[in-house]
Amino acid sequence: MKITFTLLLLSISSPLVLAQQSLDTLYTNERQLTSLFFEQPIQKGITGSEDFVFTYNREKGENLGLLQAKKGAASNLLVLTENAGIYSFVVVYKASLTQFNHFITDENNLKPRSKKSSQEIDSMSKPNEAFQHLCKRLLESTTQFEQIRQQDGIRLKMTQSFYYNNEVYVVYDLRNNSAIDYEINQLQLLKVLGNNRKKASYQEFPIQPLYAFQQPKIVTQNSSVRFVVVYPKFTLGKNSSLKVSLSERQGTRNLEISL
Repeated sequence: MKITFTLLLLSISSPLVLAQQSLDTLYTNERQLTSLFFEQPIQKGITGSEDFVFTYNREKGENLGLLQAKKGAASNLLVLTENAGIYSFVVVYKASLTQFNHFITDENNLKPRSKKSSQEIDSMSKPNEAFQHLCKRLLESTTQFEQIRQQDGIRLKMTQSFYYNNEVYVVYDLRNNSAIDYEINQLQLLKVLGNNRKKASYQEFPIQPLYAFQQPKIVTQNSSVRFVVVYPKFTLGKNSSLKVSLSERQGTRNLEISL
């Protein structure tokens, strides 16, 4: 399967963020454009509902984004800019607009650029705050999982990758439908080179995670958990692919997902 990096729907309801500052509300509809002008070029734009559409120049970074919507429930908009700015808004459908242009300043930035790069993170026990902010939003709103495997009452689901800056975010959902607790031995994302049927050329290389957010050690019986793992940026060649491997401690309920 060809791997593509897709944007995941991010939530606005992070308690940490809301405690720091309230979120502005933007109104839009299907007949009138709501224009957002940022101080830095837009890198990513994500809405929490398909009723709202945010467009921007994906080929060449520009400061202008356009928001439109069809009638529906209120949602959210998350915008990431090239200076690592994080901007979050409530978006609401309104039949008639009185304000069409919004100039977004750095005062709206939930997470100003840090001087440290991701390579400076010294351990998974001291994560970059930006990891935590994005992971919380991913957990709060991710609903679509495209890769699923199950065995002996254990079901593993995962999203396609969300790529931002120099990191790759993957949301996992692990369900234990059995009557026995599931203790995780190891969860690995591996880069695979070659074909498994040609043993001489087949190789697997684990991709070491930078940070795991709310990853459990045990999933109790008849329960499920959702967590995020952050990996360093990687690329896949013509003859390479990815594989996720989940193994049970002192058990045989092991799952693999080939991507």
